[in-house]
Amino acid sequence: MEEIQRKRLQQLIEASFRESVRVKEAFLKSNAGIILEMAQLVSRAFREKRRLFLFGNGGSAADAQHLAAEFVNRFERERPPLPAMALSVDTSIITSISNDYHFEDIFLKQLQALAGAGDVALGISTSGRSRNVVKALQWAHRQGLRTLGWAGAERGDMDGCCGQMLHVPSKVTARIQECHITAGHILCALVDEILFGADRMVDGMSR
Repeated sequence: MEEIQRKRLQQLIEASFRESVRVKEAFLKSNAGIILEMAQLVSRAFREKRRLFLFGNGGSAADAQHLAAEFVNRFERERPPLPAMALSVDTSIITSISNDYHFEDIFLKQLQALAGAGDVALGISTSGRSRNVVKALQWAHRQGLRTLGWAGAERGDMDGCCGQMLHVPSKVTARIQECHITAGHILCALVDEILFGADRMVDGMSR
């Protein structure tokens, strides 16, 4: 590799890390309190034996699956499994709904089949405009689910149907996703602490 190219690529690496740090610091200032509120809401739902449904497209689908696994299996402490489900994992359901109806309905119809009032619907969209995410959240809001949204900098349809929203102050998809998964890990840690920290566990769940 030529020295000029190596230096250019090294600059790209450094610039990407610096931008990621800058966006995370800005995100922290405006969203720390919201993340805590979301953790309290999810914890309350788990105490009430309700479920958490996560959904998104592409990288956001991967984040939904990742976080569902952290809740169902474990995060950083040993504790009972928590009822979380990603709606992007069943290819037969997704392809049948897409084929028979419309791709916009892939999350909506799963919520209609599986979710009820008091459950939590967490929609993830870096643009904030993913139609299948918005449509599912709108239905969930009308049906009495607790609705949460994670998006980028722009306000949009998700804001009108989510009780709480996280907005990442960036228009770069990679930077938005980096903040989303960091927020997700913090959410897991907070829920674990709220439900199971400081010997608060009673009958498999905290008071």
